Amino acid sequence: MPYHIQTPGVGKAKIVEQIKARGLDGMLLSSPENVYYASGLPTLPGSGNPILFALKNQLPFFVYFAADGQVTLFCWIGATMGFIFDVDDVRSFFNWESALDELADFLQATLKPGAKIAVESSCPLYVLTKLYAFIAPSTLTLADDILLDVRFRKTSQEIALIRKATEIVEATVAELRGQITPGISRLWLINTAKRLMLEHGETGIGHTTIAFGTSNPEIAFDETLEVGKLVTLDLGAVVDGYTSDNRRLLYTGAIPADLLKLHSTMCAIVDQVGQALQPGTPFTDLYNLAVDIYLTHELPPFFINVGHSIGLQTEEAWISPDSPHTVQASMVLNIELYTPYEDGTNIGDEETFLVTETGALQLTQTPPAIQSV
Repeated sequence: MPYHIQTPGVGKAKIVEQIKARGLDGMLLSSPENVYYASGLPTLPGSGNPILFALKNQLPFFVYFAADGQVTLFCWIGATMGFIFDVDDVRSFFNWESALDELADFLQATLKPGAKIAVESSCPLYVLTKLYAFIAPSTLTLADDILLDVRFRKTSQEIALIRKATEIVEATVAELRGQITPGISRLWLINTAKRLMLEHGETGIGHTTIAFGTSNPEIAFDETLEVGKLVTLDLGAVVDGYTSDNRRLLYTGAIPADLLKLHSTMCAIVDQVGQALQPGTPFTDLYNLAVDIYLTHELPPFFINVGHSIGLQTEEAWISPDSPHTVQASMVLNIELYTPYEDGTNIGDEETFLVTETGALQLTQTPPAIQSV
């Protein structure tokens, strides 16, 4: 009997409901995140075997939602053998050319003149070219907000995966604390963090943003940890596609008193904004709250967002001053705020919160205080 692959998200009913509400005839998805979310096909690098993601340049994948509720998955035939997906039809192919032929045949049989279709902003040109053969470009609209609105509210299964990914990072940081000492290499620390997250059960690497002092953590290069340096451990583990994001700080030697005080203030600010995560609160209000709190502490409010929604992407949507979104129950939100210290390092905190009907529940559990190593 074929093995049933279930979607981790809300399922097709909620998505179709949004398609109908927007007056669309259909929606074509092509991004790894949304194809995985809509069909269960493991197209993300952290959703198990990453081979479908690795081969996407030769073997693309799509999901088409029709307004009548029919969901069609297009994927490589090798991925379908022995499996059943949460869709109504599977159109398989052998290579790039047959993938595009299969998609074109489907679109020709499905789309009526004047059909209003939604695609993602990341939709490849080769897919748009197929669509333009059957409908006018003016009838296309964006699907990004449709999927984001649905993905914002996490199911219990999704929350469990994010919890596990968060626990993996916290367990990894706990182990790293005993191995960080002056003289170690940053590349060694990055590789050790990756290894430990894998050992603790992650299915993919989200990020290993590790810095010594003021060094740029975005690009991994070799350097040696010195005494009197701040060590930033900003890690993200992935479990079945769902990611975590957490930052903890260490210091080699005696921690300066003013640094401890500043960090304590920033942790309190993050906690205050986190406790304001009440259903119905606009993202803009959270941003403005953070600005007011910064000014109360005589800190410059130099930030472009106060955090982000997290799930299949590390940063699904920013909590920014121009955001159209509001806090909803079952959202998972990261609040992260920083301010510059006198040596140029960014001092702050990042915590993960689950929004409930009555307020925010913090998912990150380890104490945020800077530890001396």
